[in-house]
This record gives sequence, structure tokens and C-alpha cells, in this order.
Amino acid sequence: MYFVEKEEEIAGKKVFYIKQPVGEKDIIFMHGKSYTASDFLKLNDTLIGLYNLKYRIYAFDFPGFGKSQPNNIEPVNFIEAFVDYKKLDNFVLFGASMSGGFALKYALLHPEKVRAIIAAAPAWIQNEIEQFKNLNVPTLLLWGANDNKVDPKIGNKLKEIMPNARLHTFRGLSHPFYFENENLFDQYFFDFLKNLDEK
Repeated sequence: MYFVEKEEEIAGKKVFYIKQPVGEKDIIFMHGKSYTASDFLKLNDTLIGLYNLKYRIYAFDFPGFGKSQPNNIEPVNFIEAFVDYKKLDNFVLFGASMSGGFALKYALLHPEKVRAIIAAAPAWIQNEIEQFKNLNVPTLLLWGANDNKVDPKIGNKLKEIMPNARLHTFRGLSHPFYFENENLFDQYFFDFLKNLDEK
């Protein structure tokens, strides 16, 4: 398994992204406000597991984050631009915190492109939960029970309203639970993906 670093012009500005180019299925990792694409490289066991399941992996720096140039494009429109640029279809979308919210909003606009969503404590949606009642894309909602940035109760509300969502809350973990306990995160992450492959 190896990763390639790229800097290419997308939506009119330079965008940095990393890619694991070998596989038959695609997954996009999207970082939270305090992180960048490169932080996902810390999840070594997760990435090896994805490689073994034949996933190509993409992770980009949002405009103005990490090594990507600032751009006034809306985040959901940027995701659309990246997906179009890479000609991706039927992919899994992983979003953490702010980008978990972006993942849900993107899938609401383009459900035909998204195979599944994994949203880690999706942020900036507490006043917009009602709009996701018609989002039928298979979704795994994950939260740390001790999250003091995005209220875990939002997860319960999303689970109640979304027709194809499951929720797990990790006891004793906080906002970046996937970094705090990668092994525990992987259990639920890969169970969801394997169930997806069996359908």
C-alpha cells in the first residue's frame, strides 16, 4: 500500500490531496476543522483494512486548509467539483465534524452518486436536521459519548429521522474518537462496509 500526494487545480484553485490508487471501490475521507487530509495517515490500521477490502482512498484539504489555496466556493460545491474532476461515482463518503455535515448535505443533493455515508459527529447541522428525513443513502453515524463540541443528542435525532441510518456512540471517547481509539472505531467502520458489500 502506498499514497501519492497531488497538487492540482480544481474549481480554479490549487488543491492538495492524497490518494491510495489501487482498488475497485472508492472512499473519500474529509477532515474536520482542526485537521487536514494528511492526518488520516495516522489511521494506519484503518487504511490497511480499506486496502484489503479493495478500496481506493482519496483525502483532500478543503480550500483554505492545509496545503490547498483559499477559495470562496461553498464546501458542498467543492466536494462536487472534486468528485467531477476525479470522475468518481458510487463512492463511500467519510466526513468528520464539519465535513460530516458537508457529507450529509452533499448526499442530499447527489444521492445517486453516494454509495454510503460515514459521518463522525457531523457538525453545523443542528438547525437543519429535518431536511435529512428523505436522505435514504445507507448512513453510519458515529459519536464519542464525551463529545463537547457536537452534542451526541444530534445523533439520536438524525437516527430517528433518517430512514437508512444506524448510530453508535463510543463510551469514554470525545470528539476525535477515531484517533483516540482506532481499533474500536475500526470495528464499527468495517462492519458497516462489509455489510454494504454483502447487499
